Amino acid sequence: MAKHLPLFYLSALLLLIARPIIAHEAPKTFEATRIQRPVDIDGRLEEDVWKTALELNGFTQVEPYNLRPASYETRVWVLYDDRGIYVGARIEDPHPDSLITELRKRDDFGMADAFGFKIDPFCDGLNAYGFFVTVRGVQVDAKTNGDNDDDFNWDAVWRSAVHIDEAGWTAEMMIPYSALRFPKAEVQNWNINFFRSVQRYREISTFFPLDANQKSQNRQMARMVLPSAIEPPLRISATPYISAGATHNGKQKNWSNAYNMGMDLKVGLTESFTLDMTLIPDFGQVESDQYVYSLSPFEVYYEEKRPFFTEGTELFSKGNVFYSRRIGGKPNKFSQVASTYDPDSIRRNPESIQLINASKLTGKTQSGLAVGLFNAVTAPAKAEVVASDGSYEIITTEPLTNYNMIVLEQALPNNSQVSFFNTHVWRPDWKKSAFVTGAETALRNKSNSVEWYGMASTSHYTLSADPGQAGSRYLTSFGKISGRFRPSIWVNMVSDRFDPNEMGFMRHNNELNSGIELNYNEFEPKGNLLKWSLRGKFNQSYQYRPFAYVSTYFQADGRFTLINHLTLGGYFNSQPFGKVDFFEARRKGIPFNKPADYNFGFWGSPDYRKRLIADYRFNFSFIPGWDAYNFSTRISPRWRINDQAILIPTISYDLQQNNRGFVRDSSNSNNTKIIFGRRDVSTISGSVAFDYSFSANTSLVLRMRHYVLQVDYKNFYTLTEKGDLNPSDYNADEDFAINNLNLDLLFRWNFLPGSELLLIWKQAVNERKAGQQALNGYFDHMVELGQIPGINNLSFKLLYYIDWNQLKQSKGKA
Repeated sequence: MAKHLPLFYLSALLLLIARPIIAHEAPKTFEATRIQRPVDIDGRLEEDVWKTALELNGFTQVEPYNLRPASYETRVWVLYDDRGIYVGARIEDPHPDSLITELRKRDDFGMADAFGFKIDPFCDGLNAYGFFVTVRGVQVDAKTNGDNDDDFNWDAVWRSAVHIDEAGWTAEMMIPYSALRFPKAEVQNWNINFFRSVQRYREISTFFPLDANQKSQNRQMARMVLPSAIEPPLRISATPYISAGATHNGKQKNWSNAYNMGMDLKVGLTESFTLDMTLIPDFGQVESDQYVYSLSPFEVYYEEKRPFFTEGTELFSKGNVFYSRRIGGKPNKFSQVASTYDPDSIRRNPESIQLINASKLTGKTQSGLAVGLFNAVTAPAKAEVVASDGSYEIITTEPLTNYNMIVLEQALPNNSQVSFFNTHVWRPDWKKSAFVTGAETALRNKSNSVEWYGMASTSHYTLSADPGQAGSRYLTSFGKISGRFRPSIWVNMVSDRFDPNEMGFMRHNNELNSGIELNYNEFEPKGNLLKWSLRGKFNQSYQYRPFAYVSTYFQADGRFTLINHLTLGGYFNSQPFGKVDFFEARRKGIPFNKPADYNFGFWGSPDYRKRLIADYRFNFSFIPGWDAYNFSTRISPRWRINDQAILIPTISYDLQQNNRGFVRDSSNSNNTKIIFGRRDVSTISGSVAFDYSFSANTSLVLRMRHYVLQVDYKNFYTLTEKGDLNPSDYNADEDFAINNLNLDLLFRWNFLPGSELLLIWKQAVNERKAGQQALNGYFDHMVELGQIPGINNLSFKLLYYIDWNQLKQSKGKA
């Protein structure tokens, strides 16, 4: 009975006793002032036109003392014309010599004082644009969704300047309409809120009060009116680029050169719809992935870092079926070629696919219907191998492929929404198509205290004459989203044939699970605590088909921020009845029985205002039934050398002793024989992150990471059909070690708004050594790096931003 607690009855009771928050402050409304001539953006507020605008003041704290008056006054003025909106601010501080003036690269606040605002032109609370500038003049921009998730990958072209004086500092910002999307209307009504930070107090304050007990910041905004009609100019911009690079392949002992040119194009079809296109892109400046070798049956998830796929793609996150790393990723048959042919016979086997072009059309109608269309085409990838007779064989590892996605999202009252999405991947040469179609909705009550979420999707693929297979997924949740106490329940069902992975990412399907989560948050400082939160989780998991029990899971964790801004946290979780793993055997329908596990840990993060601190984390796990344990730690010092330089070295160590896991499938046509092993697994990674900012527009970034994984097998077992382990006489040497190094050095100069010069050096070393002799100490592996042939690449990239309106104005002056 303990495995099957009545979750839904308990959850319903908790939700019934939880009282919703009803009180909301009426929005502040103000008018911006129209001007006839543009303002000179120099950060000094010296033009008389600023005196004609309405002054906005009376900021209140978000943290550390929520809803209390801000420590210092902030005064704001807003102007507008047919080009864009202008924001000026007097950020008062009686001790300007105490301003924290840390200088970082673009989109990085660091610990510097800052001012900015978020603006929601459609007033639906679903999305907002954020524009901020630090006291050192560094621009930070982002998109924010209704759940307060900030996407700093989004970059717009806008102007700003700051000036420090005896009364504090001042800021001027000009946001062109080309950076925004807004409805067509005679009178524009936009939601807006202004933000200011005083970092020496770790204080954030806003013009419109932000109640920390409310979930959405986008719903807590003032109303700005542009009283006379605006006539925004035609929005067309292009960013052509040229790049060149040289690569030395240590394994093949050769050099190769590459020269590329392409262009990004942005066309404003209307005030609220924009077409973005990229032609023959080059992503050589993108930071290398932090490589992880997976011993599990599941794919490793890597974050997207390519600019075109990170900017303005929030709409395509609906349904969690868009994983842009599929586009231009590793060819489907890369590993097949690498494992089938002798390495010396492989002349060429590209690890990535060339993206030919990609485009996305996004926007929102006046009625609140958001539309997103995405299309990308990748070139075929071909491997070249030398046959035994000396001839060359060309193998297509990935054909020409077309990727498509359409999203429709209708905004509803109370920050609610309903969406439809569809993805389609087409490989005509392989006669293969894959579809995912679905819908999701989030419905909130008038006070935005309760939310019901529902999502349903189906997948289908066809291959040549094969009719293919179809699968489905359903997810629903219900809970409180505001207030101190926030309980929620959820149910998730994924059929055994649901497969979104042609364009999405899902580690596994065939599951049915449900759970309850209880959150308690306290934002009112008391004693030595500034804020704290507690969370409890309980869920049960089953295999969907054939129906079978998998596990029961408990978790409790807490987070506490002290008055000295030291944040501490800890957790405990367990699967007290063990787990039936239906995936580890890599054979459908064969379980693997795991005994109960118990896990706990703690972590700490000191006050980042200090020049030298260290973040730390310690984790412990025990599996008594196997006499196994796991210990891991991560220590990351932060040394702010000066206001321009910061050094963050990190060391991580993970040791698993007496763990059990899959080794290989030695089955044949007569019998099933799946080999498991008892093993010690150690993982050590050391990394260095160094940032140096020469100015607000020029920076140098170093990223280096050394990763070592060692697997030492002690003895072996045969997995029975019932999921148990029996001793085996298998005695092959299955030990191995992974030795990996990535180094990125990037110099970036933003010489004009939207234009930049990049100089990049990358080094990659990776080796997998088999056998007991491969197991060495961490420093031995470090020494071996000098003997492993790697890949070195040196390149440059020049991008130049061209705005049609600026070009037209320049021609007019000439």
